Amino acid sequence: MAPPRSRDAAVLAALERRLGAGSPTTLTNLAWFAARRGDYAAALGLARRAVALPHAPRAAYRTLERLAAGRAEGLLLTADDAAVPSPSRSGSPLAAAVAAHRHAEFAVAEACYRAAAGDVAFAVAAWNGLAVLHEHRNEQQAADAAWLHALATPAIAAEHNRALAALRRGAPGRTRALLAQSAHHASAPLLFLAGYAALVEHDAAAAVPLLHQAIAADPALPRAHFTLGLAHERLGEHAPALEATRRALMLSPWYLPQVWLLDPGYGPLVEIAADVPQAGDPAPADDVLLALGRSLLERAHLGEALAVFDQVLVQQPSQTAALFHRGVVLAKLRRYGEALEDWEAVERVDPDSPLGAMSRRHARSARELATLFTAEQ
Repeated sequence: MAPPRSRDAAVLAALERRLGAGSPTTLTNLAWFAARRGDYAAALGLARRAVALPHAPRAAYRTLERLAAGRAEGLLLTADDAAVPSPSRSGSPLAAAVAAHRHAEFAVAEACYRAAAGDVAFAVAAWNGLAVLHEHRNEQQAADAAWLHALATPAIAAEHNRALAALRRGAPGRTRALLAQSAHHASAPLLFLAGYAALVEHDAAAAVPLLHQAIAADPALPRAHFTLGLAHERLGEHAPALEATRRALMLSPWYLPQVWLLDPGYGPLVEIAADVPQAGDPAPADDVLLALGRSLLERAHLGEALAVFDQVLVQQPSQTAALFHRGVVLAKLRRYGEALEDWEAVERVDPDSPLGAMSRRHARSARELATLFTAEQ
């Protein structure tokens, strides 16, 4: 029978005090002790501290990866184990780095990327991930230097991320030039990004064929369909715009228009949001979705507009422009109570803005219409 959990916690705390900072091997063993006693939060914290220390053994990274996946069947390490790093791909520092990066745990991610960069099997992907991390921290020179290492061997993920960095730095022309020179220019992620960059540069006519090529390469790429819909709208081609938007909505109700692609060294590419300000924070709403939603609303495609604004609000529940316009859509659908909730939310979040003032006026009308509509039933 397992000892009481409170007793386990006391034993663990006493061991931590006695061991102090410890070595990576000691902290890893303590992490397994905590995991076996059922305290996964403490175990993860200890494993992350272990890999953040200099000269952490490969087994420490394997421990972090297994614990992050909810597995606790690892073995304790000995001093001899720690001295000989394993060449195996399983439990790699790169996998631990990508997992930490996705949760915006940048210090741990950087330590893991740098450890992985010393392994020939992971070096290209590790330098790419490290470059993205520097870009997320607005360390542009460090990011560019890391991409030089990553692109010593051409790779889709590194080419995509360097080009996306140029776009986010306000240079869509450079993005298009980099993608045109790419060794993998026919891949769906790079074709999409080239089309998106063309659209950002107000060249919708050039964006359309690129986005069609991206969809031909990967028909299940929802952001390519969404962006194609927006490009057609800007060209005044409303029927194909609506068709592309509907297809995108059917493919993905959780659409995000831009992502970084990270290569974990094995298996499929991993996607993370292009903006990762802090752990747990949602990615900022993209102007593309708001513009697309307003365009659909203006064309009276209410169902599609509602779905687009819903997606913005999944990421940012208090995004005032999306709340206001979703209220307009709901009112047009005679769902006055729900519209009223959205407009009242705008008033609470930003009462002194023009949207706050318009929301107050719309809310008064919605209350009157809701009363009339109820009386007619």
